Amino acid sequence: MLAAACGRGLRLPEVLAVLPDFTMTAVGPRTETPFSRADMLGSVWVVDFIFTRCGGPCPLLSQRMAELSRKLPPQVRLLTITVDPEGDTPSRLRQYAAAFGARTPRWLFLRGTTTETYRLLFAGFRQHMSVDPQAPPENRVTHSTRFVLVDRKGAIRGFYDGLSALDNAALARDALRLLEAGA
Repeated sequence: MLAAACGRGLRLPEVLAVLPDFTMTAVGPRTETPFSRADMLGSVWVVDFIFTRCGGPCPLLSQRMAELSRKLPPQVRLLTITVDPEGDTPSRLRQYAAAFGARTPRWLFLRGTTTETYRLLFAGFRQHMSVDPQAPPENRVTHSTRFVLVDRKGAIRGFYDGLSALDNAALARDALRLLEAGA
């Protein structure tokens, strides 16, 4: 899945899709502010999807994001989107972010309405999820464990298994290539 070569012969990941316009809420340590696709433009982003009551892979995904925040230069920003906007209140997201050492503005946590979240996940990031309202809260949502690499123009450049060390290494390499190429 490599396309156009950049200046030094490195190949950049191809454009797979372009994110649609959206608006959600960025939950910071003390504030909640609107966040949209326009806010992503100009930066390279790594995006993942979690919920704070998760009894499955979410804590490991967040640990991997924390590792990426230490490995990658600050120009690569991180975005975590909750897939349980009803359960993940702003205070719950703040506690969760603090537990993983998330620092704003580098690593943001987004929350939207259920409709906004589903639309952005399916139509925007092309990720799957399902909800079983009868399941216990820690097992209620099943969702993708893929990280998504987004370039400075809001285009998706790759999907990576967030649970795989090899995929995380490839993600870091591709994010650095996008930075170097100004893409």
